[in-house]
Amino acid sequence: MKLYKKLFSYMPERKMHGFLSVILTMAGIIMQFTAYYLIWLLLKDVFLGESLEEALKIATIILLLFVSHGLLYLAGTWMSHLAGFRLETRLREKGIRHLLEASNTFFDVHNSGKVRKIIDNNVEQTHMIVAHLIPDQTAAILTPLLMLALVFTLDIYLGIFFVIIVFISLIIMKKMMGETQFMDAYMKKLDELNAGAVEYVRSMPVVKIFNAPVIGFKKLYDSIIEYKEMVYKYSMSCRIPYVAFQWILNIFIVSPVFIALFMVSRGDSPALWSAKVLFFTLFMGLFFSNTMKIMYVSMYQFQANMAVDNLENLFKEMEQKKINFGQDREMKTTDIEFRDVDFSYDGENKVLENFSLKLSENKVYALVGSSGSGKSTIAKLISGLYPVDSGEIRIGDKNISSYEKEYLMNKIGIVFQNPKLFNGVTIFDNVKLARENASDEEVYDALKKARCNEFIDKFKDGYKAVIGAEGINLSGGEIQRVSIARIFLKNPKIIILDEASAAADPENEYELLLAFSELIKNRTTIMIAHRLSSVRGVDEILVVEKGKVIERGNHKELMERETRYRAFVDLYESANEWEVSV
Repeated sequence: MKLYKKLFSYMPERKMHGFLSVILTMAGIIMQFTAYYLIWLLLKDVFLGESLEEALKIATIILLLFVSHGLLYLAGTWMSHLAGFRLETRLREKGIRHLLEASNTFFDVHNSGKVRKIIDNNVEQTHMIVAHLIPDQTAAILTPLLMLALVFTLDIYLGIFFVIIVFISLIIMKKMMGETQFMDAYMKKLDELNAGAVEYVRSMPVVKIFNAPVIGFKKLYDSIIEYKEMVYKYSMSCRIPYVAFQWILNIFIVSPVFIALFMVSRGDSPALWSAKVLFFTLFMGLFFSNTMKIMYVSMYQFQANMAVDNLENLFKEMEQKKINFGQDREMKTTDIEFRDVDFSYDGENKVLENFSLKLSENKVYALVGSSGSGKSTIAKLISGLYPVDSGEIRIGDKNISSYEKEYLMNKIGIVFQNPKLFNGVTIFDNVKLARENASDEEVYDALKKARCNEFIDKFKDGYKAVIGAEGINLSGGEIQRVSIARIFLKNPKIIILDEASAAADPENEYELLLAFSELIKNRTTIMIAHRLSSVRGVDEILVVEKGKVIERGNHKELMERETRYRAFVDLYESANEWEVSV
């Protein structure tokens, strides 16, 4: 009940469907056992040679009772399925909401394939516990009680024998289900295996190019082997209890014959005991199917408990390191200041420690440094996508978290190195996503400023061409220009360029630089660049090393001294002179 209380808290409007499922299932089971009781009466009359004048009428009632049982069970299952599908919908909706609101730190430390499979797999497992197990659990609880009552009505000795059967079966059944520790390990390994499979599929271009086997993806390969060994070990641990259950059940079916012989030898009616043995044998089939239900109820209940715990733990992780924004909608300036900022992605290894920095508005800054120096982290923190561990970041002399989230996001534009466009959507609509209330003229103007006119003529539908349809695909540089058009349409006050031209070919790079020169006018701009030739004209270059700004100044100032920046430039220029000797 604790589990169902938790599950129905996600869909309180479906509680009545759960109650109706229980009531309809119970009514159906009562119909079923009434039919069995009438079967017993009919068998007794046949074996004792009683009048069968009412046999046809009783048979008709039995048929109607079984049909009623089937219809009521179907109706109960229908009610539970309505609740089950609503639960899946609500959990997926909650997962999407949490993903949309999660801190970017969460995505930096969690494998995307694993997150997806945790949500998909665990949501599916909660469906089973509601859609199928509400009626099945009702049947699993009520059926043994009614069976005991009916068997004791039949004969007290058979009733005692049936109690022994139930007791022994429950012991063996517990052995068949295995240890809960295994189920815990099994679920975790299954999530790991599924996540690895998703990442393997996403790496399919590499797989095809290098003809890489699964064994080349060591983590996935190890997961497959460990999963196989775990399942095999579990199966082997259950084989003896399962075979024992089959044997004992067959012995139980035959045993009433010996009870009957003993009772007949003491003077009981052979005909009556023949009827009892036949009915008991028919009844054992119902007992077997119900025993399987009980076993699966326990298994699915454990899985559902674990599924809900997995989902809620994932949602809690998404909530961690999330910025709580304020309501301020006024930004007087775009000056940026870091004050004694500490930051780490995992809560342990600090990328920035006691970091302070001031950047004036409407200037262009370039962050340079070796990989892992912290320059991307600085840019990410300015974007408002990450909370700091301590200290504060201020924009316009206000803490970044004091602004309303939507307002802040509208003031900051980010051009990523690998931007994403939506397939099945026109180029025009991909840009309009940046500001849905923009006029068509504003969207076309943004596309023009981003230099998209230079390639749009190759599509017969122009900006109305649907990306991914009829072979319509854009190159990396063209995708980048469309993403820049989004920023033009958004018209932010602060621009962050994260290696935005790194993957462009020479022609696209030229067009991108023209677009950038227009984009950064009268805006506070922070560039992250490895191509040092692209930062020479900026107002100030900041050299970042081990989470500290060790040098700052323009290109000329830094080149006049023995600086780390000068060493980078020398390395860059010598690399450009490198050539292949034939």
